[in-house]
Amino acid sequence: MYKFSANLGLLWNDVSQIEAIYKAKENGFDAIEFQFPYKYDAIDIKKALDEVNLPVIGINTNKGNVEKGDNGLLALPSRINEARDAIRLAVEYAKIIKSKNIHAMAGTADLSTKSFVTFIDNLKFATDLIKDSDINLVIEPLNTNDNPGYFLTKVEQAKEICELVDIDRVKIMFDFYHIQINQGNVLKRFEDYLPFIGHVQIASVQDRGEPDNGELNFNFVIPEVYKLGYKGYIGAEYKPRKSTEEGLGWMSFFKQ
Repeated sequence: MYKFSANLGLLWNDVSQIEAIYKAKENGFDAIEFQFPYKYDAIDIKKALDEVNLPVIGINTNKGNVEKGDNGLLALPSRINEARDAIRLAVEYAKIIKSKNIHAMAGTADLSTKSFVTFIDNLKFATDLIKDSDINLVIEPLNTNDNPGYFLTKVEQAKEICELVDIDRVKIMFDFYHIQINQGNVLKRFEDYLPFIGHVQIASVQDRGEPDNGELNFNFVIPEVYKLGYKGYIGAEYKPRKSTEEGLGWMSFFKQ
């Protein structure tokens, strides 16, 4: 019943993401998700995925110049050409490795009409590129503690954007970690916006470690998510406190 995807941006980050694909399989994960796979050849990634027979749930668009503080590009009015290059690259990879979703990263931008329109226009550009594929887009509200100034921070804001672009192709990535920090009342929000949710991610609040302690009891939350009608994967996007293997005990509760 429960299906978990290993986020290889944070899990097993002491080895290459291609090596981590095999580790995810060995440790009982049902799927893979990447953050930024672009340093690896997409064909090499696809070969490893085929060998372990695991689906890919998602990849992110490039953040931009991280050293200069970039955290995504799609809501930045002065960076439209770069944003669209990032979209094209993500679509290229997603088609090769058969990723179900592309996380379209908004970036650090003010809440002006100009930023809002830029984000909408770039999402429409992306939906046009994926219209003849099985790929969808997801947008993710991020918490302002870890991501100060990020454009997208609330589930309600994300839902409005989905409606304005294409509710069939653009969904919300509902990360319980981010939403608990920013807004709280997570299960009620999840229920209210379930038709707009395309993927779920988890981590403990507040340390973003394994989902086995903190403010949210995921042994309760995850079954409730499925009872409410969610049918997708739960993305393990957390920062292991020690080694990834040492921290996987949380998953045994759901694999009994």
